[in-house]
Amino acid sequence: MKFSCTQENLSQALQIVSHITVKNNSLPILNNVLLKIENKELKLVTTNLEMAINCKVRAKTEEDGEYTAPANLFNEYLSVASSGKVDVESKENGLMVQTADSDKTLIKGSPATEFPLIPQVEKDFVFGVLVEDFKRIAQQLLFAASKNEARPELCGVFFNFNPENKVGFVVCAATDSYRLAEKNVKMVVGDKYSKENKKVIIPAKALQEVLRITAVFHEDLEDNPPVEMVIADNQILFSYGPVEIVSRLVEGQYPDYGQIIPTNFKTTVEVSAPEWIKRIKAASIFSFIGINGVDIKILGGNDQKVVFTSMNGQLGEHTSEMLGKIDGENNGILLNYRYLLDGLSAMGSEDGFLKLITPDSPCVLQPKGREDYLYIVMPIRQ
Repeated sequence: MKFSCTQENLSQALQIVSHITVKNNSLPILNNVLLKIENKELKLVTTNLEMAINCKVRAKTEEDGEYTAPANLFNEYLSVASSGKVDVESKENGLMVQTADSDKTLIKGSPATEFPLIPQVEKDFVFGVLVEDFKRIAQQLLFAASKNEARPELCGVFFNFNPENKVGFVVCAATDSYRLAEKNVKMVVGDKYSKENKKVIIPAKALQEVLRITAVFHEDLEDNPPVEMVIADNQILFSYGPVEIVSRLVEGQYPDYGQIIPTNFKTTVEVSAPEWIKRIKAASIFSFIGINGVDIKILGGNDQKVVFTSMNGQLGEHTSEMLGKIDGENNGILLNYRYLLDGLSAMGSEDGFLKLITPDSPCVLQPKGREDYLYIVMPIRQ
């Protein structure tokens, strides 16, 4: 294997793929990156057995072949190497790297035959989403996915492609059973994209990786390609620019969350996200540790105000009031301030609505003037 490319291109590709490598004493090859030239095309590949990333690199290839080297070591060396041309050639005892200032470095690695086989994904069901919409899905949902692996299906994000009543859309949801976020996004249409209904649970870690990669490449790609998702048996392939990510899907049945989304409300209050965030943060300082509760009283009629209260027997208590535009009857709810702050920050709008039924029922937060996002929080039982 032999190729030449720029230090910048190779370093960027290494940064992208080395992110998922893990220190594995029982399977040390997982620490390595596979460099592979096939049909004059250079690819860098890493895997942690749950996920694999491959990145194409613009290079002048001279000899086909493949070899693996420690990903983080290679990445660390290239990050301090001189910019300009880099020549790389596999030798019997390692990877010979020569930089623009004629420095020569031998990085010891392992034969490619030891590297795990990366599964090929059949491209029968392909779906596309504009990169900005994909970023919104990740940013508005990932925080609501569960961190508790006792219920693995809740650790992922549910994607419902082309649901029966919304062909051409993907409806996504995440929940940890204490709060739920749902996002509706219009998909890219065209002959290559499927119109089939597919429901899958995508691991949160895979979505985080794709989000990270879109941030790296978004400014570099002139034609602004969509994020493409290919669904196959128990697997999903993400494709964006020169990068592909293959991940296992989460097995199991996602909860039928539609039945818990409230539709009829007794009280609706307009929310200014920056002002609410400021007041909830102040109240959170005096909330009871462990419960993280902030009490919100909503007074309609002639009062038209919102009162935030928190109390801690050891630290003290806090109350603040602000004027609000309230439709409906007086109401109140005790909420985990962390959950509410998450929703206000993710709403994607400075203005929204908080809708309540009773103090013991879930409440709904929605951006003003848009119905593509909703966030439900369960109250703290008093």
